[in-house]
Amino acid sequence: MASSSLQQQIASMRQSLFDEGIIDRDRFIQLETMTNPDFVNIVIEAYFKDSPKAINDIENALEANPLNVTELDRCLHIFKDGNDCIGASKVITEINNIKFFCYDKDMERSKSRAALVTMQQEYIILKSKLEAYLALLRQAALAPVSMSNTNPPGQGSANGND
Repeated sequence: MASSSLQQQIASMRQSLFDEGIIDRDRFIQLETMTNPDFVNIVIEAYFKDSPKAINDIENALEANPLNVTELDRCLHIFKDGNDCIGASKVITEINNIKFFCYDKDMERSKSRAALVTMQQEYIILKSKLEAYLALLRQAALAPVSMSNTNPPGQGSANGND
């Protein structure tokens, strides 16, 4: 464990991810409570490793002429699964927007492209904030042990406050 100041930074950053709607609280807590203490880090690193290809596949599918909605849907589904795994709420919203615009009978590809740009922006924000959060967690893991707070993020406390 780390100093109480570092633990406060971690708790504050974690809460910010929830408050800003970047991460779904319930999904992320579920991820944090897995048996392997490093599971969150493993899952998020795998997500960041796979995401650029998934985003590129979505871009390519959206640009195909004629549009192959089945292929686009496949690409969106793959990316959505990864985002669902970590609870990336805002990215999932934009994935759903792309789907909506593509299935609309009066589909305007420009709306799908705009949703794609927004999805990419949300992904960049998510990545930046999660990387900072994980860096703090790694820093805390290297810090000297402190008995003042024995509950890791997501484990709650005796009074129910995280």
